[in-house]
Order: sequence, then structure tokens, then C-alpha cells
Amino acid sequence: MNRNDDEKLSDIMMGKAVLALLHGGGPVSTAALITQLQTLADEEKSEVRKRACERAINEVRNSATASRNRTTFKVRGSDNVGHIFSSEGPTDDKKKH
Repeated sequence: MNRNDDEKLSDIMMGKAVLALLHGGGPVSTAALITQLQTLADEEKSEVRKRACERAINEVRNSATASRNRTTFKVRGSDNVGHIFSSEGPTDDKKKH
């Protein structure tokens, strides 16, 4: 599946925001990432790049909401290996046997 240019630009802007957070030495969190993306959008002169920042903000918010709604359990087996289970089941790549 080919991703369109808008999605790619949103990913680029998100990467730029993450790098800014890492270089800044502050905390890297969902709230900090959203704030950094908003700062990038405010400073951006290109409307296309502003919209890319806004899409990235929405993606981060949607991901955070999905994470809050997911229940996960960590079970340590007799071999001392941690196994993580979620209410959604395994990811698609793990369902293939």
C-alpha cells in the first residue's frame, strides 16, 4: 500500500517534533509532542505543512485515546519471561501462523 504525500509529510513533521524534544533534553510525552507539533504549526509559513502538523496532532491524540481504552496484562511465566496480553488480542503480524 502506497502512502500518499500528505501522510508522509505528517510523519516528517512528527519526526521533526520528536527530534526537537530529544534535542531539547526535556520529557518526551504525548502532551509534549502535541505542544511541539503546535509550535511547529504556528511557526510554519506553508499552509500544507501547517495542515500536516494538524494531522499529526490528531494522529497522536487518537493514538493516546486508543491506548487509554486498551487494557493490558503482563504475566510472568515460570521461565521468568514476561508475556503481555491486551484486550484487543495479538497484533495482526502475530496472528499469522
